[in-house]
Amino acid sequence: MRKTFLAITLFLAFSKAALAQFGNCTASEMQTYVDSATGNTITMLTDTMKNDRFLYQTDPMWTADGKYLLFRSSSRGNDKEVESTLPNGEKRKWKPTQIYFIEMATGKIIQATEGPNLGSAYLANKTNRMFISRKEKENWNMYVMDLDKFFADVKQGKVGKPSVYETFIGTFPTEMGRPGGYAVDCNDDYAYITVEREGTEEEKERMMKNAFLPESNQPVKIKPSLCGIRKMNLTTGEVTKVVDTEFKTGHIQASRFTPGEIVFCNETGGDAHQRMWFCTADGTVFKPLYKETPLDWVTHETFASKDYVYFNILGFQPRLRKQASGIVRINLRTDDVELIGQVELEKDRQAIDGQLVGRGFWHCNASRDNKWAAGDTFGGNVWLINVQTGERHWLVSDTKMKPDHAHPSFSPDGTKVLFQSGHFTNGKRLNLMMVDISSFK
Repeated sequence: MRKTFLAITLFLAFSKAALAQFGNCTASEMQTYVDSATGNTITMLTDTMKNDRFLYQTDPMWTADGKYLLFRSSSRGNDKEVESTLPNGEKRKWKPTQIYFIEMATGKIIQATEGPNLGSAYLANKTNRMFISRKEKENWNMYVMDLDKFFADVKQGKVGKPSVYETFIGTFPTEMGRPGGYAVDCNDDYAYITVEREGTEEEKERMMKNAFLPESNQPVKIKPSLCGIRKMNLTTGEVTKVVDTEFKTGHIQASRFTPGEIVFCNETGGDAHQRMWFCTADGTVFKPLYKETPLDWVTHETFASKDYVYFNILGFQPRLRKQASGIVRINLRTDDVELIGQVELEKDRQAIDGQLVGRGFWHCNASRDNKWAAGDTFGGNVWLINVQTGERHWLVSDTKMKPDHAHPSFSPDGTKVLFQSGHFTNGKRLNLMMVDISSFK
């Protein structure tokens, strides 16, 4: 009887440990390799058996103290598959995505969320905190997590439940629209949240009249919808209106340097007659950012530094190559526009299987001091450009650009470029990678 009781006790203890995910800490997966084409040493932050992703390259991924790097994954935890029903009635099964951190000094990987209802996560700018949205029943709720306390407890091996570290901020009111993505102001006092809204019949008619009409070979993957931006006070939870838009609003970003400055886009999934927009948090300024011409295919804007937004003008079609293309930046104070550079197309001829070659940059980013710009290409390469001199450095080759794009970004001190790559899995899974650029000039 005693042996049976002991066996049951051990089984329950093992089962509890197996189910525990929140606060789980695993060994470093870091290793290095030399890129055979560029000669650069690349650090692999995660191993090839997982399928991990960084946040979108516009969002902060480093904690305020620079010691931890955030990523997301649906292949690391022991979450069960969840089934949901799409608007068209189709059933979809998926494994929940969770948030993880890499302790950069040791390479250890820490799981920081659990459960099926995670929405988005956004790191605070000034302190080691993380804002988390969750869809709970019919509510869109915002929380903030104390990462200092969490990391300290992880080190001691005494992690409590998520509620020990999280504080409820507020529920988004349904009458303000259907919330989507969000960004947090540089002072960490407001979240700027995109919404879809019903609007009036007049607005809907005007929206359809002004909707982008593509060339025959240009996709409109996302249909226009009445949208807007709302702001949530991250102390009180109060939600107020910023602006309404008559196009699908996406890729919202807040300046990390100047309070109340917001950049967002008209999201079509392809080209748009006016993609980039700028507004202030009080709604007094709402204007196009970089007024486009018919030959401009603008994409993947990044609010990278105090005075500049970097973006790409695509050159992947013959008609688009009749003017300059590449990484561009616009000065928010003067509206002056500068071409930073385009990839050396002859060095980008090795492209994704079945696609055109030599098509140029796709996504871009910049260091906070405006010294460096980085871009990935349709061919799966990552390049570095000295903004002052225009000199180009081929950093990384053959990222495959699948199952997702490389999405390069910089460490806060501008000494490292991070990217994701399917190189070692032939595009089946992503590894998170990093290259040190401190020796480049």
